Amino acid sequence: MKKSIYAVSDIHGHCSELKKALKEAGFRANDESCVLIVCGDYFDRGVENREVFDFLHSIKNKILIRGNHEDMLEQLLEKKHMGSAGFSNGLDTTLRSFFGDRVIGELDFAYQFAYRLHFEGREDTVASLRNWINGMFDYVETENYIFTHGWLPIDFSVYGNCIVKEDFRYETPDVWKHARFTEWYRTYAAGAVLNDKTVVCGHRSARFACLVDSQRDPMDASIFRANGVVAIDTSTTQSKRINVLVIENEEWNTQTHEMSLQTDPFTKIKNGKKRVELRLLDEKRKAIRVGDCIVFRHTQDGEMLEKRVVGLHRYRDFNAVLSDFSRTDLGFDDKLGSPSEIMRAYYSDEDVKQYGVLAIRLANEP
Repeated sequence: MKKSIYAVSDIHGHCSELKKALKEAGFRANDESCVLIVCGDYFDRGVENREVFDFLHSIKNKILIRGNHEDMLEQLLEKKHMGSAGFSNGLDTTLRSFFGDRVIGELDFAYQFAYRLHFEGREDTVASLRNWINGMFDYVETENYIFTHGWLPIDFSVYGNCIVKEDFRYETPDVWKHARFTEWYRTYAAGAVLNDKTVVCGHRSARFACLVDSQRDPMDASIFRANGVVAIDTSTTQSKRINVLVIENEEWNTQTHEMSLQTDPFTKIKNGKKRVELRLLDEKRKAIRVGDCIVFRHTQDGEMLEKRVVGLHRYRDFNAVLSDFSRTDLGFDDKLGSPSEIMRAYYSDEDVKQYGVLAIRLANEP
């Protein structure tokens, strides 16, 4: 299927600039012939953070990619403390947008001189933000492009050089978190590009293109295109504008897969409680790609439930998955025993050793 793609990045709480840029580019909200791809960093620094959240929620034809600022916000929501780095990165503006000025409380000297964050009575908003972040992609792939935030996972083991990891599509969330902080102009200069696809990224302004192109004006924040890379971040906080990369008639094929589930995991996925499905990484599961849909069929009554795949992560065994996901994420919160012990009812230790484990991360929205 061919689609027209409209890609933006690093909105940083500037909803008015986003709306203006999309209108000028000709983006059509909720038109299935086109899709908006946001390459991360939705909030912070600007003052229209809640407006960005509401505006993007109103758009159905979108793909949201996770940025490093989403990682930081998730950490604040969990730890309920914010240090000086939160202020320098503008996270305080986001917290006030969603929770009011009183969310930032008194200094906690026992917690590395960090400010206490007060979410009491606003747990629904906390859950909504965490759910939104958890449903974001690490990357999305079309026939000719891969869209991400900073860069793709890098392999530094090659002597004197670095390359994109061969199996980056199966890397763990922790590896992707590091990749979101990677500066595109450094890896591009080092030759860490793909032979068959172009990486579209944000995180660092297109102004840094002057470091890899001597003819580029250091103040030029317009879209930078080169062999293997398109940098689209325009330093919105300073420039007060947003770049929109438009790609017409791009081939984008996704598939639908079917899986059977018993009552407990089916109900938990349906209720949004379980967000990771575990399987072996056998030949059948290797056909699954990020962006595909899975139709889960209830084994008892045949009810069907469709979910989109937003992440694929490989592990050596089922216990190793706990390094990145909670028992609740996996649907094991009310079950006794380790993940490996629980999953032994479905897969033998020999099969796990042969194929490895695939954690399929699901979006709550279909």
